[in-house]
Amino acid sequence: MQSSFPINSKSFHSTRGFLLLIMVLFSGCLSVKPSSVKSGKIYFETFYVGGEGTQYFIKPLLFSAEKPSDELIVDLTFRYRNEIKDSVLVNFSVKSLGIYKTIDSLKISNDNAEAITKKVELLFNEKNKLGYTSRFTSQLSLQETKELFNHSNWNFTLSHQGQSMNFTPNKKTHKAIATVREKVFILM
Repeated sequence: MQSSFPINSKSFHSTRGFLLLIMVLFSGCLSVKPSSVKSGKIYFETFYVGGEGTQYFIKPLLFSAEKPSDELIVDLTFRYRNEIKDSVLVNFSVKSLGIYKTIDSLKISNDNAEAITKKVELLFNEKNKLGYTSRFTSQLSLQETKELFNHSNWNFTLSHQGQSMNFTPNKKTHKAIATVREKVFILM
């Protein structure tokens, strides 16, 4: 049985290719996640959480220690809606030649503000090529964190078995803190 519509193989494939191209273009236009480069969102993400306002995730910030083998990587998560009443979840990883199973206290400070907590919980330890990664979690006051973001020259001090480890931001982290201040904390 022959079809009443003659199908040209060449036109069929070009039509199918054209439809595929249109679908790809529309899927790019309908993407849920907007471009983040122009708005400073390379340093943070926001999520609307209904009646609780907006959840902010400050992407990992890198801090260096006096020993070149040690690094601290910090990310922050908090919610805000019209007033400061929440706490900030502070997750951090210590990358070092040694393994850390406990941290006695965490202090973040700069020239004008300071936040301290002695409630630091170990999440996990893992072995890697250069030593260990020890991941911890803690909480700080959102008000204290907002005050810390007023200045970029942060100092992290971790106390472990009577000894202190100090970590300072690199140039990129200074820029990230300033951008988050200008795009997020200015809203509070």
